[in-house]
Amino acid sequence: MQPFGTILLLLLSSAALVLLGHVFRLLRWEQFIRIYEYPQRRSLLRAMAGGYAVNFLLPFHVGDFLRAALAGRKMKTGTGFAFATVIMDRFLDVWVVALLFGGFRLAGLGGAAVLGAARYYLVFALLLAAALVLVVLLRDLLKRCCLAVCSIFNDTIKLDGLVFCWSLINTFKDLRRVNLWRLLLNTVLMWGAYLASYAVLGQAIIACGGAGGSFGLVEVFNMLFGVKSVDVTSLGVAGSLGLSDAARGLVIAWFLLPLAVMFAAPLLPEHLRAALNGAAEPIANREAGQENYLNLLPQVDPRDRGAFLNQYFSLQNKAYVAKFIEINQNITILQDYSAGSNATTMLCTDGAATFYRKYAFGADGAKLAEQLAWLRRNAARLPLCEILREGTGEGYCWYDMTYSGSAVGLFRYIHSNPPGKSAAILRSVLRALDEQLYRPTARPADPEKIEEYLNKKMDANLEKIRDARVLKELWNYDRIWINGRSYRNLKELGRLFDHNALRTLFAADPVADIHGDLTVENIICRTDVENPDKAWYIIDPNTGNLHDSPYLDYGKLLQSLHGGYEFMMMTPRCTVQENHIDFQLTRSAAYDTLFEAVCDDLRARCGAAGLHSILAHELIHWLRLMPYKLNKDKKRAPMFYAGLVMVANDLNTWENEGKFDEKARTDRR
Repeated sequence: MQPFGTILLLLLSSAALVLLGHVFRLLRWEQFIRIYEYPQRRSLLRAMAGGYAVNFLLPFHVGDFLRAALAGRKMKTGTGFAFATVIMDRFLDVWVVALLFGGFRLAGLGGAAVLGAARYYLVFALLLAAALVLVVLLRDLLKRCCLAVCSIFNDTIKLDGLVFCWSLINTFKDLRRVNLWRLLLNTVLMWGAYLASYAVLGQAIIACGGAGGSFGLVEVFNMLFGVKSVDVTSLGVAGSLGLSDAARGLVIAWFLLPLAVMFAAPLLPEHLRAALNGAAEPIANREAGQENYLNLLPQVDPRDRGAFLNQYFSLQNKAYVAKFIEINQNITILQDYSAGSNATTMLCTDGAATFYRKYAFGADGAKLAEQLAWLRRNAARLPLCEILREGTGEGYCWYDMTYSGSAVGLFRYIHSNPPGKSAAILRSVLRALDEQLYRPTARPADPEKIEEYLNKKMDANLEKIRDARVLKELWNYDRIWINGRSYRNLKELGRLFDHNALRTLFAADPVADIHGDLTVENIICRTDVENPDKAWYIIDPNTGNLHDSPYLDYGKLLQSLHGGYEFMMMTPRCTVQENHIDFQLTRSAAYDTLFEAVCDDLRARCGAAGLHSILAHELIHWLRLMPYKLNKDKKRAPMFYAGLVMVANDLNTWENEGKFDEKARTDRR
């Protein structure tokens, strides 16, 4: 036996080298995490120490589960992602250990024990490689299987399972974003430090006379990673090769000393930890303040996450999912504000600012590009949303809008302010549109456009409603009951859709550039501004109306104030029994007051015949809404059909009662 001082020096040197290896492992682990967030080194170090401590006491590397759980608690990406990064870390270890055992065997070292281990790890590594190939080849089937298995459980566990599967997929897929040379360097330095530690540990074991012969690097490596060590705890490894008591104590100390340092390191004074972190930064290859992190899942709301992951794992609309990920990986989605269109509108943040993002794909993307062009074209004419950024390409379009905490939708403004203030804003909106948009772009009406408008926007949608399976039974009744009140059904009001009458009525419409979707929800109010002429701006225009008359804009406004569109959007469900449609219809007195005020303003602005035309356009707007609801919201589609029927009955009643002569006034019945 060598002197105690020599043994202690060898032990400390070996422990220091293995600790250095752990540092490089930490830096390598950070590379996977750094794609999505800034790695919290202190919590990662504690998680590694906790995992190694459990492995010291329990077999099968169960400490890696604790390592992932402890790290995930401190990550914004969560525990599922932490597990995925640990799996990646261990995958790399298996292949390196297989290479090392193969190298030892080719060098003729270690005898039968190394041969057995080399075969074991070769098979293990090949199985992992084959599994990865199969995962790539059968990825669609495996995604469906993941969804099927996770769907067995409740919504919370299902979401956690899908997030884990998503994290694992993206950890491997985003490996291309990792600096592979840096990854290789960290791996080489890590295993170089470990191998040096094993060699010194072997010398320490010999120095204390515990091996009974030669005990070098290969023997220590086989002791730690050989076939017999797989189901043995770190504590039990020391006794697996018949070492002396002194040698076993030495190996146990070699395990525990680095753990003690790792547990103690986060407790160091701040200036010392800062110095150590600063020393590690060049190795981590990070340029301070210049990192851009991807979002593993941009949605914050669990329901939005669940809906997206369901779509992803069920392979619905794969092109949409791929483009969604590409567009939104650098932001966090705070809330989904999407309403009655195929475009998606979300409140987002990129860490520096909060903003609204709107995007769409396919034909809807092309339509959104037209909307963006309209906003750019009319930015000097009207108070419009400020466009911060935009992007268009084949099959998609997106743009970001300014967010202001003092800006609220007109619906909320109406119900939190006196009716007079809301009416003043609406008068200002109508006046500005008339003076700044309609008059400067006025042009003669086009009879062919009117006919096309009637064919495509009215007749085609009537046909879709009539043929819709969810409405087919309702359509066949002469009368339907809506919330206990009887109404003539739409098929009994055919005269409202007579081409000759509407062609004559619409021929007198003014024609100009229009907004196209002037509902209450598309008028935004500034609560910090008193002057009504400066207290609003408008968003989300709609092109492709064919008959571009200002009366379509006014009809859209009445779809809100007359038809109560926003209240229906907030109503969660409806019931249908035979010819009865029932739902909790809420309508505020503020809406009634504003409806009368706006009708008076429109009568004064457009005349009685003009108001008649506006209400007819409102009816067509309801027809245009129905195909979207039938496609996207089948369960509530009968409620919106009821809204269409009520508006049609009002128009029919007002026409029969002569409400559109010059002295009459239109009140809601």
